[in-house]
Amino acid sequence: MGQACPICGDPGAIEAYGRIAPFIRELSSDPRSAPHDTALRHCDNCDLAYFSHRFDADTLDAMYSGYRDDRYLSIRRSWEPWYSRKTNSATKPGSDAAAERTGFMTEVVAAHADIEDFRNIVDYGGDEGQFFRTGYAGRKYVIEVSGKNLVEGVKAASTLDELPDRPHLVIAAHLLEHLVDPLALVSEIRAAVADDGLFYVEVPLDRPKVRPWHSGPQYRRFLKWVSVSRFSWVAADFATGVARNFGRTVPRYGTVKQSEHINYFSTRSLRTLLTRGGFRIVGTASDPTASVGGLRMGRLGALAVPA
Repeated sequence: MGQACPICGDPGAIEAYGRIAPFIRELSSDPRSAPHDTALRHCDNCDLAYFSHRFDADTLDAMYSGYRDDRYLSIRRSWEPWYSRKTNSATKPGSDAAAERTGFMTEVVAAHADIEDFRNIVDYGGDEGQFFRTGYAGRKYVIEVSGKNLVEGVKAASTLDELPDRPHLVIAAHLLEHLVDPLALVSEIRAAVADDGLFYVEVPLDRPKVRPWHSGPQYRRFLKWVSVSRFSWVAADFATGVARNFGRTVPRYGTVKQSEHINYFSTRSLRTLLTRGGFRIVGTASDPTASVGGLRMGRLGALAVPA
């Protein structure tokens, strides 16, 4: 397991022991050999919270190829019965959630630039291309690993290097929290973006609130015990989800669970990441109570320019 902060490299202190989400292990090609243990760490230097287990390439491929398709939904619901089809498709093209997310981003960007003036926009991890502002007439690209069909007017690209022009605006919304090495992506975007380009980043504000007890040996033993049966795990995990959805601390006998989000940002840690990646932030906005599909996630947006 990785102890070093993925942004600044400092060793993070353990805030809580945890378990990898069972549905992720089941999605993998060899569930029996998939790891169970992880730890939530916090970096005092940059304020990033992160899980120490960093998914390998095979696990990431299993998680995000065909992301949120029927197989994904079926396996996840077997461990999280409250994860509904509605939640799974909350940001689909034409949804209110997609429009709200686009509107939030547009407000942050429009405070510093006219979106209609951008020569092109690249949405890195942009799903089906549903997060572009309606009416934008420039070239629109999506770089996405899930292989989904894109909405009309949006072109697919595998990398930034294959684009015909240097990116003018790059969007990475609700992506960095999933990445094993977020600094590598930010540096890649900095190398590709135009000299007059901009970079918009958006991350959730969903860091688990844990108790000192969660970093001790008794809680570690509890996690092993509660993981023995599906019923006991699901019950404890449900109670934890309810508490977190109301902004409360993980219950004493709840689950600290590594799911798809492995990095938890604050304004300070996001600024550190962008600065180390060669950018300078020119605007931010946040909404700690924002929800998607009934799940309280919060969001923090930042607009940056090449430093």
